[in-house]
Amino acid sequence: MKSKKGGYLTLKIRLLNGRLFNRYLTLDKRALYNAEQGKILSALWDKSPQSATELSHITGLANSGLSLMLKRLEEQGLLTSQVSREDKRKRMFHLTPLGASQQTVGEEISQRLSNVFYQGFSNQEIEAVEGYLERILENLEQEARQVLKR
Repeated sequence: MKSKKGGYLTLKIRLLNGRLFNRYLTLDKRALYNAEQGKILSALWDKSPQSATELSHITGLANSGLSLMLKRLEEQGLLTSQVSREDKRKRMFHLTPLGASQQTVGEEISQRLSNVFYQGFSNQEIEAVEGYLERILENLEQEARQVLKR
């Protein structure tokens, strides 16, 4: 069997993907957020409102960094927060109209990066790559469930 460098390649892809996404955001004058903040906004574009705990699970961001980003996004007018009706200990984060309007920018930049990502790939190859990545993700999630509950 050949060397197993999938983890290393995935890490490099993630780093370059993030750098390019940030650069594309910087170049687009409509963008009011950076790539890390985009993770939060993207989660809220899918479902709003959400608690910080939910956003942490979806984005993979640690609570300390997430709290700072949520505060900054509120200061920028992209989201608001309020105490949860169900649990007074939790804050719920909602998109503002300005935050919701940024979805178009995010989708356009994501599409641009996706075009670079899959340049030269056939539809069949794209499906195969994504299928392999989904299997790897399932393997890692299963292992994380077992190892992280210890």
